Amino acid sequence: MRYALVRNVFIALWISASAVACTSDNHQEEPTGKGSIRALHTIPDIGVVDFLIEETVLGRLSFREASGISQYDDLEYEFRFEIDLPGNDDPTVLGDSTLNVTTDQEYTFVLSGTLDEPTIFLWEQFGRNWAEEQQTAADNDTEVTVMEVSFGHVSPSLDEVDIYLEAPGTGPAFAVPKASLSYSDFQEAIELSASEFQLVVTPAGDPDTILFASNVLEFNPASSTLITLMDDGGATTAQISVSLIGAGSSSALADINSSSTISAVHAALGSGAVDIYDSDDFSSPIIEDLDFGSRSEEIVVSDGETNLVATTFDNVGVFLSQQTLNAVTSSYNRLYLVGLPGDLQFVAQRYNHATLATHARFQLFQAAVRFQALDVYLVDVTTDIQLIGPTFSSVVYGTGLSYVNREAKRYNVFVTEPGTKNVVAGPVEVTLEDNHNYSLTIVDSANISAAAILFFEDSGP
Repeated sequence: MRYALVRNVFIALWISASAVACTSDNHQEEPTGKGSIRALHTIPDIGVVDFLIEETVLGRLSFREASGISQYDDLEYEFRFEIDLPGNDDPTVLGDSTLNVTTDQEYTFVLSGTLDEPTIFLWEQFGRNWAEEQQTAADNDTEVTVMEVSFGHVSPSLDEVDIYLEAPGTGPAFAVPKASLSYSDFQEAIELSASEFQLVVTPAGDPDTILFASNVLEFNPASSTLITLMDDGGATTAQISVSLIGAGSSSALADINSSSTISAVHAALGSGAVDIYDSDDFSSPIIEDLDFGSRSEEIVVSDGETNLVATTFDNVGVFLSQQTLNAVTSSYNRLYLVGLPGDLQFVAQRYNHATLATHARFQLFQAAVRFQALDVYLVDVTTDIQLIGPTFSSVVYGTGLSYVNREAKRYNVFVTEPGTKNVVAGPVEVTLEDNHNYSLTIVDSANISAAAILFFEDSGP
């Protein structure tokens, strides 16, 4: 069976700082029905954007997120995407367009491209009224047993692909693609019996090369789902990112063929160099000779549970700590070795490698066991911390904070006892750059009343 492919409606963009006024024609026309509007953000490295109709924000979207569906009269409207950039008082318009809404049509505005060259694709199809169909079925003592799926391709790094949605375990070589798409293409919805499926993506015409394979997916009857391929941007270890977008939610799928990774930070003062083993194999460490204050490279590990053991360097008989790591498919993981000699433990955190063209990204971990909690200041080099509050308050020992966005510039880092200006570490001057991620780890020092700061660059171009 062949399915119709709808080529996207391409909308050329221009940068505009002016506000968009409601079109005057709308005041002279009488609406006859409503259409559906939503937006999807697919640029990995530009952070949160706003999607607006006229002057009303319909959604604040992070990468891979879709807005909920909004109903609007079949009139003409202005739509745009905006972003707040460092150093700008007003939002920057990434792109805008005018649309005459048609009754019963469903429109998806897709933000793609880059910060310097943003692009909007408009995907359009008939908006199915499931509530009406369910009511009709109930009136006839039957049930709706079908659902529908549409497909979109907004991964600039991918060539043409084939997309399969079949019973779990069905090899692509034994199936017909549900869609064959190039960048920007959209495949209108097809109807399927609601059941369990597995999504597989291959290069066009090459069913033996798997680019992406999902876990088992279960679709509910009377539902519409948009399956969208986009670049991953370092959020996971997968080659591509695939999102399922429903009427009011969106979720990213895991690639079952992508490995997970770990890196380790030795943050336990006085414990000497360590080796880290997978307890299933003590013939050689997966991380070797890790000194205090250092961090290992990324190491590939199996998904699911891995039992990790830290030993004294080059002495597998001296166990220092054990930890079960539960690695989610396609995830980046970091282990912190913390504690006092003789009482060590691992603390695991999951994170992502994605960088932002608009900001530096910064995260921290509090591994100084002598301090139950600490305040952290990340401030301009000209700022006096006596005049301001902490950037991060009461960071408890053994915990960390996820990445936050910061303007690219020079900073001083101070660490104080909580609720005071009593400095226990710093100032340490650091330079943060766009398109880079950074980690700060607070550790104990030889001075029992002071701490120390470890600073790492996580990733960059």
